[in-house]
Amino acid sequence: MARIMLIGDSIRNSYEPLVRDALGAEGHEVFGAPGNSQFTLYTLASLGTWLSQFENPDIVHWNNGLHDIGHNPQRAPQQMPLEVYAGNLGFIGKYLLETGARVVFASSTPVHPDRPFRDDQWSWRNEEIDVYNDAARSVMAELEIPINELHAVVAADVDRLLSADQLHLSDEGKQACADAVCAAIRLQLEL
Repeated sequence: MARIMLIGDSIRNSYEPLVRDALGAEGHEVFGAPGNSQFTLYTLASLGTWLSQFENPDIVHWNNGLHDIGHNPQRAPQQMPLEVYAGNLGFIGKYLLETGARVVFASSTPVHPDRPFRDDQWSWRNEEIDVYNDAARSVMAELEIPINELHAVVAADVDRLLSADQLHLSDEGKQACADAVCAAIRLQLEL
């Protein structure tokens, strides 16, 4: 039996029950970081608490991105600067690796290309998601952390895999991402 920790935002929250059911049926223990892991600084500040609640994970599947990438009119700066995002990812990755766990990072999922960008509410641009994902890939390459390309999973069929809000996952999207997460975790279990 492996101890598996899931960290991430509302995208993770949506596929987590499916991952828990699938991997739990195989005898593994799955723990989701409580609530929404939000942006990188929140995750970094919360890791100690989460790891005290679920000590010695064997595998950590982790994502941060959409909260950092998004433009939020209620926050200064509206968007987390790319270098701050990348720096925080590096700190989080090192922290997780120091636990002895095998770590997998998931790329940030796209928004629907038809979702309007608005100055008065949380908004995202796919071209910025791509830039932040590239920065995350560079950080993970340096840390030798494999990447689960959830971006590619969702981008392959945004009409079907995103919900009506054009940001979160549809039921089919939840299943597709859960399948990809389970596959990435099973790969680590075979190492």
